[in-house]
Amino acid sequence: MATSGGVQIQRPDSVIRRFLQHHGSTIVGQGLILGLGTLTGILSARLLGPMGRGEYAAITLWPLAISSIIGLGINQAVGFNVARRNFTVSEVATAASAIGIVQGAAALAIGLVVIHFVLGKYSHHVMHLGVVFVLFMPLYILGGYPSNLFQGAQRLTEFNLIRVTGGLTFLIGLAALFVSHRGSLGAVLYSQLAGYVAALVLGVILVWRILKPGAHWNRQAVPSLVRFGYRTQVTSLTNYFNQRIDQLFLSLLVAPQELGLYVVAVTLSTTVTVFPQAAGIVTFSRGSSQRSDDARVTIGESFRASLLWLLVACTALYLLAPFLIRHVFGAAFEGSILACRILLPGALMIGLKQVLYNGSSALGRPGLPSIAEGASVAVTAVGLYLLVPRYGYIGAAIISTVAYTISLLVMLWLARRLLGLSLRGLFMARPAGAAAVFSPPSRKQTTISPPDGPPFAT
Repeated sequence: MATSGGVQIQRPDSVIRRFLQHHGSTIVGQGLILGLGTLTGILSARLLGPMGRGEYAAITLWPLAISSIIGLGINQAVGFNVARRNFTVSEVATAASAIGIVQGAAALAIGLVVIHFVLGKYSHHVMHLGVVFVLFMPLYILGGYPSNLFQGAQRLTEFNLIRVTGGLTFLIGLAALFVSHRGSLGAVLYSQLAGYVAALVLGVILVWRILKPGAHWNRQAVPSLVRFGYRTQVTSLTNYFNQRIDQLFLSLLVAPQELGLYVVAVTLSTTVTVFPQAAGIVTFSRGSSQRSDDARVTIGESFRASLLWLLVACTALYLLAPFLIRHVFGAAFEGSILACRILLPGALMIGLKQVLYNGSSALGRPGLPSIAEGASVAVTAVGLYLLVPRYGYIGAAIISTVAYTISLLVMLWLARRLLGLSLRGLFMARPAGAAAVFSPPSRKQTTISPPDGPPFAT
């Protein structure tokens, strides 16, 4: 450390070293997840072509959207309650399992009805595959909870291992199809479903062997998970649909080939969000166990590191997009180049929002980002209605980037007003030992001390 005017200033290398110490495993894990997602996106595009890729998107989009609606924010609630030690791991695991069974049944009932409506214009084969995909949604929902238990327990290696397993299994299946020249819509879909099963099986095994939970029922655990969960649910839903409403809208209005081109543009543009997603996950995991002032410092560190990454990555991808799409995804997807470039500024906004959203949850305000996402969803819905009929998937790319920008601006304002996160605190490093650069929130916060846990703001 250097000293200036009696104040100790942290050297850049020490800041970077400390940041990587806390974020390293999750950066690697998130990088693997995004890398696997990119590779599976490339292989599925190669195997199916624009038309088949559009049909595949139509099959998977709606069941996953329904699962998100039914999710109730329980995933974050599991991690938060374990981190705060509000209940034992056994009590949280038992409560989450009970909730997951109910969620799975609801996903089946709703999904089977919706899929017949949204796939009505597609072939009988596509409709059949849509029904099969819905039948696996209970396993998809239950497969997320083991990793959340490890996230709350601060065991990020196991957390990331479970998250990587599904994508890795999917990739192996697609690679086998590609090598054997047996690619088909059904084979690609079954490879993805195999990934869901693999993640659930590994998660259960690791939880059983490492955390060793028992079947301990605490009647207060379910209401606690639901209370925290529904506060995050509005944010989760608005965030999810803000990033998916364009594809959902296109699946109903445009030809499968246009949807396939747009999906490839989204796949490539979102590769830049690997670091911010990792930073957001660790910000939530680490910040949830810190006092409010320390959590704000963690949020600022993650925000600045993410901004630097995004500026460099978006610039590089803008220049490389034509080469990557033509030579990696295939010449048939050349129509994705312009859409990808238009989406890149929006991807930057998504990355920065992810850090702030997780930081808000870590500070005990999980529902706050829903305001920013709600504004963005409204802009997206109106914009899609106006632009898609005239400009197709290019119009969807334009309005998506505009909406992501608006949601970030709204969230920055909310973070300053209600979370005590000033722009200076987010964009400038805080000298060690100096007075806080974060401004106090304008609305009084109440400090609550949960059992065996540090105080947090609500």
